[in-house]
Amino acid sequence: MLVLLAMTSLQGFAQIPDERNFPENTKRGVLNMSQYPDVLIDGKAKNTAPGLRIYDDQNLFISPTQITGNYVIINYLEDNFGEVSRIWILNEIERKRVLPAAKEWVPQIFKNTNM
Repeated sequence: MLVLLAMTSLQGFAQIPDERNFPENTKRGVLNMSQYPDVLIDGKAKNTAPGLRIYDDQNLFISPTQITGNYVIINYLEDNFGEVSRIWILNEIERKRVLPAAKEWVPQIFKNTNM
């Protein structure tokens, strides 16, 4: 009986990832949701996308009302309209990591070489 219990409980630990990978162009900021649905990131008002996803420090989906504390260090992603579409609450290790520089989109010039 104990062997069966130990085997089933260890499978849950195997599914927890060691670290989270954030998409390109992820930004870091300090979130203040004390006046939700108004969201302030780094003291600036931001619009949220209708399908906003918020992940806690264990990468679990949470609702905006579950965020504790007025100022939380986060990574966030904006969609093409400039609205915040995803928010990740950072844990102690992730806060210390430096984000890679955001890549700036540059239009590609096409030439017709058959002229």
